[in-house]
Amino acid sequence: MIAARNRRRGTARVIGLLFLFTGLWPAAASAQQPAGDFELTPTGYIQLDVRAFPDWPVSPGTGRLNRDTVEVRRLRGGVDGSWRRLSFEFSVDPLDEDGGLIKDAYAQVRVGAYRIRAGQFKLPGSRAYAPSARNTDFLERAALATSLAMRRDAGVMVLGRLGSRVDYEAGLFAGDDNGEADRAGLTSAGRLEWEPADDLVLAAYGSEGRLSAVDTDPENGLSGRAPSGYRFYEDVYVQGRRRRFGGDVEWSPGTWQFTAEALRVRDERREQGLDVEDLPAAVGLGTSLTARWRFAAGRDVVLGYDYLAFDDAGPTTAFDSVRPRASDIRARAMHAVTVGGSWRLAPWLRLLGNAGMEWFSELRSAPDPTQKRGYVVMGTRLQIEMP
Repeated sequence: MIAARNRRRGTARVIGLLFLFTGLWPAAASAQQPAGDFELTPTGYIQLDVRAFPDWPVSPGTGRLNRDTVEVRRLRGGVDGSWRRLSFEFSVDPLDEDGGLIKDAYAQVRVGAYRIRAGQFKLPGSRAYAPSARNTDFLERAALATSLAMRRDAGVMVLGRLGSRVDYEAGLFAGDDNGEADRAGLTSAGRLEWEPADDLVLAAYGSEGRLSAVDTDPENGLSGRAPSGYRFYEDVYVQGRRRRFGGDVEWSPGTWQFTAEALRVRDERREQGLDVEDLPAAVGLGTSLTARWRFAAGRDVVLGYDYLAFDDAGPTTAFDSVRPRASDIRARAMHAVTVGGSWRLAPWLRLLGNAGMEWFSELRSAPDPTQKRGYVVMGTRLQIEMP
């Protein structure tokens, strides 16, 4: 009875938010204010998701499986603006659980061949995390982007181009994921892209931040979630340096686009043993492969593969554990294959569909620890955008 009542309330909220969002369109469209060199444009979109987890023994919408069967995934709104050499962006989202209410809030100025950006925005890093959530190929980003990559934080960044084929981004930030318990402290980050041909981009990126563990606070390491939102690796206490190194390739021949990305994160665990001794560093590895075919205007078919694994840098022993201060972290890995498609029904309306399967290497960390099998995930998204 209570579950049914909650579902009805959730449906009512979805409908109410939908009417609110669509009702703001006329006012938002008329609010665009080009006046001389000044321009202000409202932006926004809403994502309505329906998902299915056939034969999953874990309840959707919980901490273990954080995606629900019916939910408003995002309700994003904001403004973009520019004035002469200055541009700026501000956006909020009261529903997206990635970070806090404020998503982007920054200003950028052109100084000669350089651009300097200051405020809160995405750190230079993962290709899979860089696109706006309104433009992703699947309902959720690649597992390495949601579990290992840097996200948004406050800082200053310089962007520019070297010659005609090389782009760079480099900055200093207060952290690597504002508002989250696994956030590192002061972080430097950079990304370098080389375009050897018009349809080929090669890139490398990296970061280094400082970690500090407090006994009375929750664990501050990274946790691992599959594309479904299922958490198969719990965070541990980490302290010292957090270092990331990754690279990616994008090849776009004709109506096809192929991408490949790999990312490694190493978190030190200084003084985190039971006797305040140093423990082997926690290590996360991620790989993402996608192939997208645009067979018609606004219509795509995409195939993706995700791999995500966690272990420590020490030798394997007979005493591996999932404890927050385990001397030997139990190795766990996840594989996922997803097929999806999107159809832009109108300039302001996009429909996405996904079907995938996930496998877990460590049976005790799988949704059903009594049998080794794959887990099917399906989902549909209706995305309504501000025209």
